[in-house]
Amino acid sequence: MFSIGVRYCGGCNPRIDRSRIVRDVRAGLERVGLKVDFTTDKEQPVDVVLLINGCMHACLEGEYSTSGHDQQLISVRGEMVDDQYIEEDRIPEFLVEKILELLPGDTLTSLGFKGES
Repeated sequence: MFSIGVRYCGGCNPRIDRSRIVRDVRAGLERVGLKVDFTTDKEQPVDVVLLINGCMHACLEGEYSTSGHDQQLISVRGEMVDDQYIEEDRIPEFLVEKILELLPGDTLTSLGFKGES
């Protein structure tokens, strides 16, 4: 099963609804038929780490850029995903697309995708 580690910032200055975004990503992945294990357990091995920073300050970035993590990272920094501005309401959909791009080809094929992602 594909696994996503969700890491939340401390929430001192949130510009986005961090929990809603993660709920909507989970629902979006379920809609396309992908079973994903979401965890906040930092000790559990995961395929992708989703950094959910509430604002542009991106407190989590420092921890993950210097810690030697070898997982794929997707960073939400307020209304930025990685280095692209995305309106808050579109962030979950954008994240679903990014996650699908990271899946191995055989997983996509089993879901009925034929290179659309």
